[in-house]
Amino acid sequence: MLTAIPLLALLTAAKPPPPLPALPPLTLPLSSPIITATLAGLPLTLRIDPATTQQVALNASAARRLDLANPARLVAGRPPERGRMRVLIGKISVSEDTTTAILDIAGRPVLVTLAYGNRDYIPDADGSINPMLLPHDEVRLTRRPITVTDAVTILPLDFTPDRGLVTATQIGKRQIDVIIAPMAAETIATAAAAAFLAETGGGHLSGPIRHAPIAHGVSRPVRNVTFDTPVDIAGFRLNSVPARIFDWSGRTRIPTETLPDDELVATARFDAQRQWAKLAIGNDRLSTCAQVTWRRAPLTLELTCPALP
Repeated sequence: MLTAIPLLALLTAAKPPPPLPALPPLTLPLSSPIITATLAGLPLTLRIDPATTQQVALNASAARRLDLANPARLVAGRPPERGRMRVLIGKISVSEDTTTAILDIAGRPVLVTLAYGNRDYIPDADGSINPMLLPHDEVRLTRRPITVTDAVTILPLDFTPDRGLVTATQIGKRQIDVIIAPMAAETIATAAAAAFLAETGGGHLSGPIRHAPIAHGVSRPVRNVTFDTPVDIAGFRLNSVPARIFDWSGRTRIPTETLPDDELVATARFDAQRQWAKLAIGNDRLSTCAQVTWRRAPLTLELTCPALP
C-alpha cells in the first residue's frame, strides 16, 4: 500500500488536462467578417475567408509591424519554422515568406503558418484566415434577416492545403469545384470551368477583355462567357460569368462571337497549366444572401439566399 500511493500520484499527474469546452458559434457581418487575434501580445486583425488555403495570409505592412523576419524571434521558446513558397496565379508567379506562429484567438492558442510577401492586398484587415484554422466549430456570416423568400443550399466541403474549402458540383457530365469567396468583388471562372458551363448553357465569349483581381494582389485578364440558357449552380443562377481564358492553353475551347474591329488577339504560345475547373462565387452573388454558415462537423457551407424562380 505504501508503494501504491506514489504510483497513484504519478498516474494522476500524468493525466492530460481535460479538453476545453467548445466555443459558441462565431457570428460576424458578411460584409466585414473580421476578428482580432494576438501574436506575442500584439493585435492582429484577420478577415475570415473560406477561399483561402492552409496559410494565414498577411499584408506586408502587418508582417513588418509584427517583426516576423527578426532572426531572434521565438515561438514557444524555440526558433520558428521558416520557408518560402511560390504561388502561381495564371502565368504570374508570386513568392512569399512563411513562418510558424502561435495566435491567440478567442482565448485559445492556435498554431498556424503565416505567409507574407511585399504587398498589401487584404482590405480593412492585417490578413485573412480560413475558418478551418479557427478554434470555433461554427461561423455564421450574416447580412440581413432571413425571409420566407430565401432558400437554404447546403454545400458539402473538402479541405485541401493548396486549394482550401471546395465543393465538387456536377454540371451535366462535368465536375466543377465551387469556392465561396466573400473577399472577391465578382464571381470568376477558370477557363476549364467556363468551358464546362458553356457546354451546359450554350455559352460563348462576348465583350471586351479586361483585368480583374484574382488573388495575392494579382489581376489577370478575363472575358465574359454569356450563356444562351442560364446555368444554375450552388444555389445561384448564372446568365454570364467572367472567365480567365488566358490562363489556360490546353484543349479547352469556348465559342467566340465576332471580335470588335479594335480588339487584339494574342497568338503567342504559353506553357499549359494544370487544368482546374473552378468557380469562385464572389460578392456580386453573395451580396443577396441573408447568411453564410460554415460548420466543421459535418464539413459544410450553408447558403441562405433568395430562392431561384
